[in-house]
Amino acid sequence: MTTSSIENPPGSSVDAPELVLIVQISDTNAGSAGDLAALADALRETALDLLPGARTHTLLSPGPTPLVIDLPARGLVLDNQRVELSHSEFEILAHLVRRPRVVVSRAALRPLGAGYSENDDFDTDRGNRSVDVHVSRIRSKLGRFGNIITTVRGSGYRFDPDPRVHVVEALDRRTA
Repeated sequence: MTTSSIENPPGSSVDAPELVLIVQISDTNAGSAGDLAALADALRETALDLLPGARTHTLLSPGPTPLVIDLPARGLVLDNQRVELSHSEFEILAHLVRRPRVVVSRAALRPLGAGYSENDDFDTDRGNRSVDVHVSRIRSKLGRFGNIITTVRGSGYRFDPDPRVHVVEALDRRTA
C-alpha cells in the first residue's frame, strides 16, 4: 500500500517552502498502515517546528519504492541510488510521465531532446534518430524499469505507469 497526503498548515502562503517526506519501512512486521501514518504525522509535526509554515507532501510506503521520478527536483532515484540524466533525457522523460498512457509523437519530443524548435529546418531522419537515441539512453538508465516507456510503432512513445514507480509532482499552489 502506498498513500500520499498534502497538508497546508494554517498561515502558509503560496511562497512557503515545500517539504517532501518519504516514509518507508522495509520490515513488513513493523506495524500497520495506521502506525505508518502516525509516524508520518509525527515527522511532519517535527519538520513544521523546524520550518514553520512549510507545505508538506508525504509518501507512505511499507517498503522501499524502487523507482522515484521527482519532477520538481529533476531527479531520478533507482533502488536508493541517484541516476544522472542529461537535460534532454530528463525533459523527454518528464514530458512522457506527465501524460501517462498517452502516445506522444517523435515530432512532439524532438524539440525537447534534439535542441530543435518546431519551425527549424532539419534533416527528418536525423531528428527522429536523435529522439530514439535519447529514449534508448533513458531506458538503459531506468534498468529493469526501462519497459515503462513503450514504443508505439509508427506513432511515438508512451509512459506506462507501474505501481513500483512513484512520480513526485509539483504541489498545487493553493492558499489556506
